[in-house]
Amino acid sequence: METIKRLNEVSLLDFVSLVNEIFKDYKLPINWDVYTFKLDAKENSLSFEDSFVFYENGDPTGFIVVGIRRNKARIDAMGVIREKRGTGLASRILEHAIENLKWKAVNTVILEVIEEDERAVRFYQKNGFKVQRKLYTLGFENKVVNAPFLRFFKTDARWIHKIALEVQIHNHRKPNWQREPLTLFLSGERYSMERVAFRGKEGYLVWGATPTSAFIVDCFIQDISFENFLEFFKGCVDHVKRKSGKELITMTAVPEDDILHKVAGNVGFKVILTQLEMSLRIHA
Repeated sequence: METIKRLNEVSLLDFVSLVNEIFKDYKLPINWDVYTFKLDAKENSLSFEDSFVFYENGDPTGFIVVGIRRNKARIDAMGVIREKRGTGLASRILEHAIENLKWKAVNTVILEVIEEDERAVRFYQKNGFKVQRKLYTLGFENKVVNAPFLRFFKTDARWIHKIALEVQIHNHRKPNWQREPLTLFLSGERYSMERVAFRGKEGYLVWGATPTSAFIVDCFIQDISFENFLEFFKGCVDHVKRKSGKELITMTAVPEDDILHKVAGNVGFKVILTQLEMSLRIHA
């Protein structure tokens, strides 16, 4: 017999074990523990009430995790156990979550899927999702050539949120979910947050490091002329390299229509992974 539980009714320890097991053979594995899942949940506005785990005869078979911001929702992750793939379970999970979102005044659902995972792309297209744009995960291991002088000052998530919102509105930026001002604010003290001064303009840099590499979450400046933004970006990359001591610098899911993508290619960042941002319009 199939039963469904909301995530807020499930042990998080059991849940992250299920997710890690399901995703261990996916093209983009997930390796959560309870602590990192809680951090991701806060940062990405995940709603435990609107996320679900499916069971058959008491054993978990699949899940879907959903974030909600006003009238927009995002499927953060979804999967089914190997034995249930191709049985229609994934469609039932997605349908259940979408039907639930209709009651929450949500009118748009977004998600990201690996471009080369043709089966997953077809699945979402079959269920009404349409490709909006490409998102690139980028990597850089070289030395920054002719990095300009920038001044960096430690700041907090509240200030980052304020200026990120200002530059988004002023420059008509369309950040993906992971770079929305609210995401940066909700990340709290998870990352290094710095105010940047360059050529009389203010900007910001949000970055972090792992044992093997460093990563830029987001950076932006008030002046988006290509030349100035390029110099600003070079200075940020050089700063992260020097501060972290890491050779490899990455940026995850950078939208193809964002100036970050344009300047990163100019500096020498290479594409590691391509995802498709897909969306679905729903109506109650």
